[in-house]
Amino acid sequence: MVISREELRRRLDGLPRLHLAALPTPVEPLERLSAHLGGPRIFVKREDLTGVAMGGNKIREFEYQIAQAVERGCDVLVHSAAAQSNQSRQTAAVAAKLGLKAVVVGRDDAHAQSQGNLLLARLFGAEVHLPAPQEQAAVVAAKMAALRAEGHTPFHTSTDARVFRSVAYVDGALELLAQCEQQGIEPDAIYLCSGAYTHVGLVVGLKALGVDWRVVGISPSPRDDQQAAEGHAELARECAGVLALDLELSPEDFESYADFVGPDYGVVTEESKAALHLVAEQEGLLLDPSYTSKAMAGLIAHINDGRWQAGQTIVFLHTGGTPALFAYAKDLGYA
Repeated sequence: MVISREELRRRLDGLPRLHLAALPTPVEPLERLSAHLGGPRIFVKREDLTGVAMGGNKIREFEYQIAQAVERGCDVLVHSAAAQSNQSRQTAAVAAKLGLKAVVVGRDDAHAQSQGNLLLARLFGAEVHLPAPQEQAAVVAAKMAALRAEGHTPFHTSTDARVFRSVAYVDGALELLAQCEQQGIEPDAIYLCSGAYTHVGLVVGLKALGVDWRVVGISPSPRDDQQAAEGHAELARECAGVLALDLELSPEDFESYADFVGPDYGVVTEESKAALHLVAEQEGLLLDPSYTSKAMAGLIAHINDGRWQAGQTIVFLHTGGTPALFAYAKDLGYA
C-alpha cells in the first residue's frame, strides 16, 4: 500500500535516532564523465560527505542502528571485518563521539598496514586486534565474551539491530526524492555498491511511496545473484515491519550483479582501477578500491553494453570508503 511522504516521515520520526551525519548530502552532476562516456547523464549522490570520520553511508545508517545501542545501554561498539574496513573506522569514530569504548577485530590481510581506515580507527582510540584470517571469528567470540564478563554491554555494528541500517536508507530515499524534484532530475536508475542494507532501504522507501525507480546494485563480494535477491527480500520485509508498511516484497524487487567483483572482496580489478582513475581524472572525485570503483565499473560496462543511452539519467550513490585508497597505492600502480 502506497503512503504519503508525510506519513512515512512520521513513522521514521517515531523511532530512536542519533544525529551524526551532515545531511542532506549533495546531489551533483558529473558532466565531464557523462560527456566522456557518451551515454546517459550521470549525477552523484555524495554519501561520502556525511561528515564524521571522512564520511560514508555507514554514518547515515548508524543514526538509526546505534540509537538502538544507546537505548539498550550498550557501552562498547565492536566491529570485525577486513583490516581496511570502512565500517570499523566509522564504528570507532562514532564510539569516540558518543563517549563509548570501541573494539575493532580486523584481520592480518594484505592491507593491514597502519594506513587509511586502520590508521584512523587507531586515531579514534579503538582497541585494535589483527588476528590471522582463520582465527578472526574465534577472536571476536572470545572478545565479546570477555567484555560481558567484565561487566560491559557490547554492541556489534555488523549484526546487532542490523535492520535499522536499512531503515536509515528509507529515510535516505525520502531525501533523494526531494532533491531530485528540486533539481528536475528524473532518474531512470540509481546505481550503488550493494552489500545489502543501503540497497534494501532505498527499495523499501521508494516502493512505500509508489516511486518506480530502478535500483541497480553492484556487489562488492562474490555471491549468487538469486540468493542475494532472496536475502534482500527477507531483510526488506523485516525493514517494512519496523515501519508498519504493508508492502509485497519479493526477490524480483532486487536487481544486483556480482559480475564485477573480480577474484575476491577487496581485490582491485583492471576494470575497477580504470573506473577509479577515470572518475578522478574527469571529475576530481575519489572512489574507493573495494566498493564504489567496482560499482562504477559496473555502470560503465552497462553503458558500453548499450543498456543506458543518451537522453537517460542515472544517479550514482557514492557510499564512501575513500580512506582505504591510502593502503592501496601498490594495487593502483603507484608503488
